[in-house]
Amino acid sequence: MCLYDWPATAWNHWPLIAILVALTLIAENLAFDLPVIGSVSLAFAFDYAALNYAGPIAAAIVVVAGTVTLRDLREHKSAWVVAFNMLQLPLGVLLAGIVYLELGGVPLTLALDTGAPAQLSLVAASVSAVVLFTLNVLMVSVGISFARRMSLRDVWRLQNTAMYSVSFVGLALLGVLMAQLMLAAGWVGILLLLFPLAVARQTFQVYQKLTDAYSQTIKSLISAIEAKDPYTRGHSERVAGYARLIGEGISLPGPTRQTLEFAALLHDVGKIGVHNDTLMKQDALTQAEFAQIRRHPDVGRSVLEAVEFLEDVVPIVHAHHERPDGTGYPQGLSADEIPLEARILAVADCFDAMTSNRAYRRPMSLDDARAELLRVAGSQLDTQLVREFLSQVSADGDIESLVERTGAAVADPL
Repeated sequence: MCLYDWPATAWNHWPLIAILVALTLIAENLAFDLPVIGSVSLAFAFDYAALNYAGPIAAAIVVVAGTVTLRDLREHKSAWVVAFNMLQLPLGVLLAGIVYLELGGVPLTLALDTGAPAQLSLVAASVSAVVLFTLNVLMVSVGISFARRMSLRDVWRLQNTAMYSVSFVGLALLGVLMAQLMLAAGWVGILLLLFPLAVARQTFQVYQKLTDAYSQTIKSLISAIEAKDPYTRGHSERVAGYARLIGEGISLPGPTRQTLEFAALLHDVGKIGVHNDTLMKQDALTQAEFAQIRRHPDVGRSVLEAVEFLEDVVPIVHAHHERPDGTGYPQGLSADEIPLEARILAVADCFDAMTSNRAYRRPMSLDDARAELLRVAGSQLDTQLVREFLSQVSADGDIESLVERTGAAVADPL
């Protein structure tokens, strides 16, 4: 079976294809944004149903229907962006369709028209779905990279891979099921799946709203910290960026990296309980003032324990001032007694403290900060994690470039 054999088969079933076109258009107009980069819609289910039901040409027609949305028009999207979408989406479907054919996949409509057994090739369907998903993510990432002048690595880092993957698996399965129901019951088969698709969309939205609520809670806590100590404005975001670099470098699992990032953003929340005069003091701290500073991990733990979704963050924040040699605080933990995420956070926190402004001193240069990290490795900081971080730092010539790579804000000069 060749690609050019598909149009006749597709057009024999144009009423159902027209319904898929309409549903794709509606789905794309009801898409919702993900944090930072990307969006999710139910259109993939209709696109993939068209591919399995009537082949690549029909699927390409269905896909094109969703390339221009009302939101694009309202936001006056660039003609280049619209043209890019109109080319990359059908191209991805056609390439996935070729893979489907090469692996022995046969459109269900061809079986219906010829009287052949209507058997779906699970291998062909599964591989073509992965190809379609991968091509879409890759081409969109390249487009974003050019449009925003970001590296592909940074684009992939900022994308919500977990949400994309979950939606991809669910919508691909619904697409396969829809194709089978269309074969058995025509347009009624499509209607049978509209309810579960609507439930799927609602589930995505609830998840997104919950994630937004979590993010807003964290932002509110960060604002409270920065209101207490203007010198640390942006500190939490930079520490989170540095911690993320280390986490990626040692291949921490995605959920663990997210927990680490939350902990980095909130590691100084306990400073809410420290007097302003102590935080802003330019002279050496008295013994009593230093004792007050040393309490902030305990205060932070108390604050965060009240927020249920941050329970995994609590031990990290509580231990981020512990040291491998056991001289840290508040518990005097040593070596592997300190959670790995807390050891990562300590390296990131130490580096940003050295390279940004404080009330009591000017920032160190990048070279001096590197030397200081190496000096305290093994006693104050985990040696392996220091080396991993410095391997990341070596790729950048200055602090500004490094911070830009993390997506955080550069510290204000004095």
